[in-house]
Amino acid sequence: MTALLAIDGLTLTLGSSGRRLLSDVSLAIGPGERVGLIGESGSGKSLTAIAAMGLLPPAISASGSILLGGRQVIGTPDHQLAALRGTVAAFVFQEPLTALDPLLRIGRQVAEPLQRRARRDGEPLAGHALDRQVVALLEQVALPYPEQIATSYPHEISGGQRQRVAIAMALACRPQLLIADEPTTALDVTTQAEILTLLDSLVRERNMALLFISHDLPVVAKVVDRLVVLQQGVAVEAGPVARVFSAPEHDYTRALVAAAHAFDRALEGTA
Repeated sequence: MTALLAIDGLTLTLGSSGRRLLSDVSLAIGPGERVGLIGESGSGKSLTAIAAMGLLPPAISASGSILLGGRQVIGTPDHQLAALRGTVAAFVFQEPLTALDPLLRIGRQVAEPLQRRARRDGEPLAGHALDRQVVALLEQVALPYPEQIATSYPHEISGGQRQRVAIAMALACRPQLLIADEPTTALDVTTQAEILTLLDSLVRERNMALLFISHDLPVVAKVVDRLVVLQQGVAVEAGPVARVFSAPEHDYTRALVAAAHAFDRALEGTA
């Protein structure tokens, strides 16, 4: 089985300082697989995902190998990578209020990736047909009153609704791999659970692969099958969710698991 994303020995270095942000990280995701990338803030999770899409800022240099859809990302010009973004992989960012354009109505923002994918497929999309697909996509991410949402601006809807819009925009590209970077962090607990359930069902229905990034081990465990644990830019442990939870091998992972269990016990005590 050919991996959709294959990262091998990825090392990221910051500018002239030579400071390492990521050291020799490797992971692979095949079609339909679900992988979680976890670790504390600053551990390199988001940088790994951004590197995978070829979106690193100029100040950060990369070495090693990143194959996305079988195409080498490192060293490839941006205009050549553009064809991989959306078709092979699409990104859901942590804070949709900053990811969405505040000056454009939701419907127009969802329409853009729909049209882009349609052009790539040689099937131009416009007019009423485009409007229908925008509403259908908003319905698929369980947004109430999708016609009304389509005419709204981002600030006029809730955080959970904005995150659903961001997911809809990613799905509009019909990607083989969905990269979700802390998509529930800015949400309340109830909305967080709804978004996790939504992602789980959408990934299954569309048979997509998933790279789910979070600092929250229990959250990741709900939607993935395998975990990669990062600490200070180093992958310290990897394996199936059940094994990592039941028998963590690294001290850092043991601390994460212990913290998760302690939090669960605290919640049970207040129930």
